[in-house]
Amino acid sequence: MAAWKDGEEKEKAIESAQESFAFLEKLIQGKKYFSGEDEIGYLDLALGWIPLCLDIVEEVGGIKLVDAEKFPSLLEWAHNFAEIPLIKERFPPRDALANYFHKIVGLKRSKK
Repeated sequence: MAAWKDGEEKEKAIESAQESFAFLEKLIQGKKYFSGEDEIGYLDLALGWIPLCLDIVEEVGGIKLVDAEKFPSLLEWAHNFAEIPLIKERFPPRDALANYFHKIVGLKRSKK
């Protein structure tokens, strides 16, 4: 929601998202994957959108949700996850995903 809201609603949405990312940061600290093993688990798969979509959401929304200073472990996990060959091969092209997000955010903003 932070990508298409304005003013105070946008700030609240950013704060809420960052609280969620802070929770994930604590969960992943000291681990390569959320499973705590050297293999991905259910939570890794459920959160697999982060390395794929986060920078696009930030770009489209003109916001910054996750930075390396506040969330170093989460960003390291995202990099590790995105580099798994099976995962990497199945990510859609970034341009196609960015175009999709631009359309969705434009639609949401037009309904205000």
